[in-house]
Order: sequence, then C-alpha cells, then structure tokens
Amino acid sequence: MTLPVRFLAVILLFGSLSGANAAQQTLVWTQKASGGFVTLAYSSLDPSETPLFMLSCLNGAGIAVLDVSPGAGGEPGTEMTIALANGDATASVEAEVIHDEASGAALVEASDIDVKPILEVLKGSGPVAMTVGDANAELSDHGRSVAVEEFTKQCELA
Repeated sequence: MTLPVRFLAVILLFGSLSGANAAQQTLVWTQKASGGFVTLAYSSLDPSETPLFMLSCLNGAGIAVLDVSPGAGGEPGTEMTIALANGDATASVEAEVIHDEASGAALVEASDIDVKPILEVLKGSGPVAMTVGDANAELSDHGRSVAVEEFTKQCELA
C-alpha cells in the first residue's frame, strides 16, 4: 500500500465522534512496521476510516510526524497546538491544518517532531486527554502499553 508523503513522517490522527457514531465504532491501539516506516495508531479496525491518532516514524529519514483529524476541520495552513496529557505527563506540539488529497480528510499535522515526550505521555496508565484547538478527545489505555512498547522498540527516534 502506498502512503502519501505526509504519512511517511509521523502521523497522529484525531477525529471527534458523536455519541451514536462512538457507540458503533470501536477504536483500538495498533502498531505496524514496514521496513523503516513505523506507525502507532488509535483507530477503527476499518481501514477506510481515518485514524483518530497516528504517530509515524520514518527511520531512514530520521523524522517523525503526528497527525490528528479534528472533526470541525479548518482551512489549510491554520496553525493549531496538539496537546496530550496523562496524569502529570504532558506534551504539546505546534501543527497546522492540511488537506490529505488521498483520503479527502482535513488533518492537523505536526512534522519533524520529538517523539520522546509524546511516548512518555502514552506510557502512563489511564486514558490520555488530547486537545486540538477547541476539540477534545479521550484516548483509551486498553491495549496501548503493548502497542507503545512495540513502537518504541522499532522507532529509532524513540
């Protein structure tokens, strides 16, 4: 599967879910590696759905990208902050709204980031609070520790 160049850095995707949609959609933590491209995602098992959160590590280029999909969207180029919190651990990165032509989705993307602070937040127990602009989401801890551990082993930037 060919991924857009935007997804070859580090991608973290975030989408807001309505009550009815959330009840029908189960989100899970997954980690995948292909060559030097490693991803950590919190998403539906349906591959046609845009992940809520996706962190990508491109070992060969030495870069990581975080993309989130903020339900309300925004105009491409709009600057936003992606903030994560879990207990006392916090991390934030500056990002901007982009339009992914392959999926048609509006994403908030932070490129060439330091993955270590993000992984410290994700390694904690309990849900992670994620804020992007005015949108908020809670990322479950169910299955997260195993996915984060595998991502950390395979991402050379971790």
